[in-house]
Amino acid sequence: MKTTTDNLIKRPELLAPAGREEVFYAVIEAGADAVYLAGKQFNMRRHRKDFNFDEAALRRVVKFAHERNRKIYVTVNILIGENELPVLVEYLKFLESIKIDSIIVQDYGVINICHEHNIKIPLHSSTMMNVNSADSAKLLKEHGFTRVVTSRDITVDEVRRIAETAGIESEYFIHGDMCSVQSGQCHGSGIIFGKSSNRGQCMKPCRWAYDLVSETSGNVVKEHAYMLAARDLCLLEQLPDLINAGIDSLKIEGRMKPAETMSRIVALYRRAIDSYCD
Repeated sequence: MKTTTDNLIKRPELLAPAGREEVFYAVIEAGADAVYLAGKQFNMRRHRKDFNFDEAALRRVVKFAHERNRKIYVTVNILIGENELPVLVEYLKFLESIKIDSIIVQDYGVINICHEHNIKIPLHSSTMMNVNSADSAKLLKEHGFTRVVTSRDITVDEVRRIAETAGIESEYFIHGDMCSVQSGQCHGSGIIFGKSSNRGQCMKPCRWAYDLVSETSGNVVKEHAYMLAARDLCLLEQLPDLINAGIDSLKIEGRMKPAETMSRIVALYRRAIDSYCD
């Protein structure tokens, strides 16, 4: 983390997503301090085979990032099945061998495997863990976590209290899609399509357009309406409050978005953060 010398305002990390290699290079060029991405397994964006990084690509981006003093966080954030544990162990050992900077975790089983096999990758909690109190953060710190990605449903003041009370790094979403339920804990996709959001296969039915029909008359009250989708998040105007709260990392959502979109968003927040901190 960089700190200004005049007033000691901590400059937060700007954390950007990448679903493909060209997006990774674009957000690094646009000014991201760190990038979160995924391998081909154990992640929340598995329903598109043309996204995410194979082992060779992971080696390339880690090397590229570290040569430029940037960081790579890898999502290992689905719920793990018993039959997947042997494969998971080998995958975590591979991630440790290429010296990624952290894994982002939802399932406590991943924590246990890291401890049992002496895998020394720093742990960040996924927003799917619903960390919305200092007690939750303290428990995770006791299990070896160095950062909590707080629930998207709490206020800046609550994030500040968690970081101050628990003595752990905090990460906060500032831009992108907003799930219609508590931090992504949704069964809609699983019930409708048999594709679980907690297994990285969410079809996002909450973001589709629907017709609203009266139960009594059968008449269409509203056509082609986005009834379930929350508005996309944009906290550009709130950056001073977030920076003054001492949040360690400001996170942009969008691992399925193209390079042109993400580079513009990252560059905008890069300029805004630097302008305020300077």
